[in-house]
Amino acid sequence: MINMYVISGAVCLFILNSCSNEKTKSEALIEANKVHLESVAIHKNVEKEIQEKKKSATENKEPGFLARLDSIDNLVELWEEGIIEVPGFEHEHHDGEGEHHHEHKPVPQMTDESMLEYQRNTKAAIEQLQKNLKELND
Repeated sequence: MINMYVISGAVCLFILNSCSNEKTKSEALIEANKVHLESVAIHKNVEKEIQEKKKSATENKEPGFLARLDSIDNLVELWEEGIIEVPGFEHEHHDGEGEHHHEHKPVPQMTDESMLEYQRNTKAAIEQLQKNLKELND
């Protein structure tokens, strides 16, 4: 009987602790996650555009253009390998055809402000790659 109360108490503590975690996240960490999600959305669009342009370049037999696309694609893959998710936030998996998969790397020890700065830099990098991709059309 006592074990039942101990187990019930432990479950209640776990639930309370889980609920209170959302309230204890700093503004910097919340902003870092927002920036991370924006970066991931840009990345998804960049990858889609690269694949579409590669298909068109292959069909139109444009090897020079295809080589430049491959270079940007390689940089995008390197960007993807450097992604660090913001700890304490759930994320979605988008494992569709033609999309890359990511691995769950341990998050290095850093302050919430450092995580925000890292996410801002990551977003700036993918935005630059997006700009480079658009400039190929010009």
